[in-house]
Amino acid sequence: MRTLSRSLGLAALCAALIGISTDAFAQGIGGAGVKENLDLPFDAVGENESEEDAPEVVIFYGQQLEGDGFFYTVDRSGSMQDRGELARAKQEIARNISEFSNRTQFGVVFFDAQILKFPSNGRPVEANSSMKAAALGWVTGVQGGGGSCCQAGLLQALNFANLASAKRKVVVYVGDGGGTCSASGINEQQYLDRTIQAVGAANYQRAQINTVGVLMGADRQMQERFLQNLARQHGGTYKRIN
Repeated sequence: MRTLSRSLGLAALCAALIGISTDAFAQGIGGAGVKENLDLPFDAVGENESEEDAPEVVIFYGQQLEGDGFFYTVDRSGSMQDRGELARAKQEIARNISEFSNRTQFGVVFFDAQILKFPSNGRPVEANSSMKAAALGWVTGVQGGGGSCCQAGLLQALNFANLASAKRKVVVYVGDGGGTCSASGINEQQYLDRTIQAVGAANYQRAQINTVGVLMGADRQMQERFLQNLARQHGGTYKRIN
């Protein structure tokens, strides 16, 4: 009996010791698990990455555009001055520039028979405070001209886009869709057709091209088709402004 009691006592003691060790081990694992979940802000990391990758959103002529690189090309020919169309386009661009975050790259082109561009070196810039101020002053000072060499204007805007490191590149064209570039030596329909081909070849970075057609009356069907085709072939939208 004494031996049996001693055996039972030892068994109970071992069981108790094993139970304590098991509980401590379980608590250690459980504690470590809870601490890991509380101390590692994995959700916050995901949010930061999403915020950095999120595109800039701007409103241009009432349309929402998303990207981190915006490149504008605007007709400044005589027809754009008749009812303040050039002034309206300048206002739209100025508002976008003012709203850009410093993560955004941009460039601006105005065309008639010649090209005006910001920056003048043809390379896109980041929208820091000094560049935004310089661009706003430059846009304000742009005056109207004569002629409408839209192909040169579009190709310059695409050159900005192709040189940009932005991931989502957006090109915006504003004008009446005319192609009366006297230096081309061909009729307007041929010029616009060749412009479509030239833009297709130059847009190797696959920038989205959006077009805004102003003064689109019944007598401008050819020009409107040009703007529609340009947007459709490059994943953009066309908006008509009467």
